[in-house]
Amino acid sequence: MGKQVTMAAMVAVAAMTGGPWALAGQAPEGWSVPRTADGRPDLQGIWANDSATPFQRPDDLGDRATLTDEEVAAMQAYAVEYDRVGGDAVFGDTPFIRALASLEQPAEDRSAGGGSTRRSTRSYNQFWMIDRWFDNRTSLIVDPVNGRLPDRTASAQARVERQLAERNEPGPDGRLTLAQEVASVDPAIRCRGAGAVLSGRGYNSNYQIFQSADYVAIQIEMHHETRIIPIGDVAPGEPGPVSNTGSSVGRWEGDTLVVETTNLKRGVRGSTVDTKITERFARVGPEMLQYEYTINDPATWVQPWTARMFMRPAPGTGVIYEFACHEGNYAMEHALRNERFLDADGRR
Repeated sequence: MGKQVTMAAMVAVAAMTGGPWALAGQAPEGWSVPRTADGRPDLQGIWANDSATPFQRPDDLGDRATLTDEEVAAMQAYAVEYDRVGGDAVFGDTPFIRALASLEQPAEDRSAGGGSTRRSTRSYNQFWMIDRWFDNRTSLIVDPVNGRLPDRTASAQARVERQLAERNEPGPDGRLTLAQEVASVDPAIRCRGAGAVLSGRGYNSNYQIFQSADYVAIQIEMHHETRIIPIGDVAPGEPGPVSNTGSSVGRWEGDTLVVETTNLKRGVRGSTVDTKITERFARVGPEMLQYEYTINDPATWVQPWTARMFMRPAPGTGVIYEFACHEGNYAMEHALRNERFLDADGRR
């Protein structure tokens, strides 16, 4: 039974990628970039960022930038079986980390999820999560070449420590203030809105691109933000007010759309708001959009860093749905009620 599941998973991968060992971003022979009426590459469509490749290279992989074809096939088979069995929902880098760990298990256990698919915390399960796809890469970060974020500057480390101290410093009554408790809750639960970088993966990670000669618009499904990017001479001379998505200006470099963004309301992965984001969009296949972004913030990291992602047409109905985060959002209330319950129960 285990071998049958594994082979079925490999067939599923082959149907999805043109082969379980297809390299991301590798265009088929004879393919040419589709173009709009004005001759520019056509970036339009609803693109899904559902790659399972981890953001940073796991320590266990050392300096390995790629996996073997056999490893990729086995990891994809594990993920397919995990979805079939219906374990707890997994987010971010977790599908890759678990699938990588499964390679150390005997084949008969690996094909059944190594037992982990049968455990449940009685959270919502993987059934409603989008399928993730694997390729040979071991990190989304391509620069530095070690696949990991560069070192933080001394001032950035001091800033982090100061912020943590302020967040955890109790008030006169020995308890955290309401503002401190709210600040400690995940920003997504607080519905703070999307950022400029299209970095979400596997969870409402859909992005619809509209394009004209002078503008590109990107509608972000998660938190329902829309970026309006002027191209070339139509860009205003001065940036607008600070915002979650910042002020962006685009230009074409050959067949690549380059977008530079500043004027941010909040940083990216712990950066300051003075960071500069440089994004690059390029069609690299009939159903593949290469998206790359570089973060340059000398106040936070000792060097700029770059991540590269590959997006595919969104599965399903091909429409963007409103992500009504605030309407009916009970997460914040429930989080605070849980804290009061723990207080009353003497666990604090």
